[in-house]
Amino acid sequence: MNLSLDTNVVIEFVRNRNPIVRDRYLAALAAGDRLMISLVVLYELEVGAERHHDRDAERQGVQFAVSRMQVAPFDELDMTMAARLRVRLERRGRAIGPYDTLIAGQAMARDWTLVTANRPEFGRIEGLNVIDWTIPAD
Repeated sequence: MNLSLDTNVVIEFVRNRNPIVRDRYLAALAAGDRLMISLVVLYELEVGAERHHDRDAERQGVQFAVSRMQVAPFDELDMTMAARLRVRLERRGRAIGPYDTLIAGQAMARDWTLVTANRPEFGRIEGLNVIDWTIPAD
């Protein structure tokens, strides 16, 4: 399975705050799932590391987590899908943040499952396959 991890899930793993997230991450690796993050997620992780009180430790944790993932650059199809999502959500009065729109657009354009701890936000997007890793797997 192709999984696109949202920033909040990677942070949960990096900081080891939620054993459910850690277990689901390890299970995905063991199952041979392909783990990806968008460049936007990498950016958000880098900003978080810069702001963290222990910048070096946070950066090491981010680098460790990211080393097991593929960083996916954006292409034209990703941007087109993100633009369509933004306009569709705005017209319904259900817009989400601009970074989340880019992350969701890329996942939809590539038919990836989005892994998040923010299901209420991403759940607004029809047709987006979303998994919340803070909930134990069945």
